[in-house]
Amino acid sequence: MYKKILFSTCLTEYCDHIFNYVVNLAQENNAKLWIYYGLGRLNYDDEAKVEEEIKQAGEKVGQAYVQKMRDRDFTDYAINVSDGDVVSEIAKLARNAGIDLMVMGTSTNTPLATGGTTNIGPLGKTVAETLLWAPCPVMVIPPALIPGLATG
Repeated sequence: MYKKILFSTCLTEYCDHIFNYVVNLAQENNAKLWIYYGLGRLNYDDEAKVEEEIKQAGEKVGQAYVQKMRDRDFTDYAINVSDGDVVSEIAKLARNAGIDLMVMGTSTNTPLATGGTTNIGPLGKTVAETLLWAPCPVMVIPPALIPGLATG
């Protein structure tokens, strides 16, 4: 059903759980996985400094996820890091790559780690805006699907 999946990460423990879900989804669909990490707007006058930040962030994303994919024999992926408005960059990547499905968490905060409950209210700003600007369907993974956060 899905051949191109985009996972947007903030490199938190919460996103690690979502990543596991996304890799399963990609494997089940024999899909390519794009992993996106947005730096936000970097206010550097020196373009070389921006490029260095992007390179370092790409390495950080690789350290977080590449070995986990290798351990599961999953090799059809790409890592994308950019500066700029995160929502615009996610939407642009999805449009340019012909993404079939975007997958995100509800926010950058792990509900229980911040003292909250799994009965959280609104979505994070990035997720809410991405839902409005996405050129494809967006799957939002609720905290209740994350191991250890489920109730009942």
